[in-house]
Amino acid sequence: MKIDLHVHTKYSDGKEEPQTMINYAKKQGIIIAITDHDTSKGISNEIKNQVIPGEEVTTQFGHVVILCNFPPNPPKEIKSLIDYAHENSCLVFPSHPFDIFRKGIGEHVFEYKFDAIEIFNSKAPKNANEKAYQASKDLKLPGFANSDSHVKEALGSAYNEIELNEFDIDDILEILRKGDVNPVGKGLSIIAKLKIAQWYIERKI
Repeated sequence: MKIDLHVHTKYSDGKEEPQTMINYAKKQGIIIAITDHDTSKGISNEIKNQVIPGEEVTTQFGHVVILCNFPPNPPKEIKSLIDYAHENSCLVFPSHPFDIFRKGIGEHVFEYKFDAIEIFNSKAPKNANEKAYQASKDLKLPGFANSDSHVKEALGSAYNEIELNEFDIDDILEILRKGDVNPVGKGLSIIAKLKIAQWYIERKI
């Protein structure tokens, strides 16, 4: 099973409807987590059995992703967020932690008890991903590869392979927590890069 654990929709700063992202990912054999910024509004009853519910939370230090088996409503203070995650059997990891241009939490990754680290983000600089990979090794934490898609064309640029035949969120979260995962960072295609640039311009106009 291929899973992308960091995807945005129109409910934050993404372009597409959640179902559009789900359908596009399905064509590539990928299941997605919808992790809009500071909201779970995009996870409706119609799609909640097709995705992993989550949020990319803007903490006082930067962005942290939480994944649950329900649409979460987490606090933004980082320690409270981690406590909330563990009290509710959720999974919590810093996204693009060393990307200084996109609110990575930086060295704070070493100060808190995360479940994993995003070691490959398709939009992060190479050196930022390399630092995240090294941090995961130093902390002995699982590493995830995610697309951080804001447009559908970026889906497939990164994902995580796990051994599971049927979609079950609790099983997925447990496998990820144990680190039985193979992160695959392929990188953005030229088309994806163009669509990202186009969407950036559209949002600014």
